[in-house]
Amino acid sequence: MTLHSQKRDRALAVILVLLSAALLAQSFQYPAESSQFPRFLMGVQLLFSLVFLVQHWRLPLEAAPQGQPGVLASLVPALKVFLVTSLYILAIDYLGYFVATAAFLLGSMALFGNRRLPVMALVTACFLALTYALFVAFMGVRLPQGLLF
Repeated sequence: MTLHSQKRDRALAVILVLLSAALLAQSFQYPAESSQFPRFLMGVQLLFSLVFLVQHWRLPLEAAPQGQPGVLASLVPALKVFLVTSLYILAIDYLGYFVATAAFLLGSMALFGNRRLPVMALVTACFLALTYALFVAFMGVRLPQGLLF
């Protein structure tokens, strides 16, 4: 493992811990009847992120080979994910779960290289239908509603 990849992994671990903590805090703002599952998932994600951070922080740093890109340049994909996810979380309160999730899925797929609109639409529709069937119809969970839906 090179110094570059070790620093990148450490930075990613810190970002994951911060993002997980922020998402866990956000999950406490949902209605009580629909917040238990997000709290559980974010708690587990935070735990695993902390384990990842501890594992990578304890590793000794090795010398870096010349010509490697900087740590910040290698974190661009992670920062994109962080930004898109943060916007998604904010959009849920204003647009509602289904509209925000559709925009998030379509936007994320486009941002990370999938440009085939029929595939993107099919994946998004299937995910939203499955979410509706499992959580709303089957379990009776009220998902966050916004101005649109």
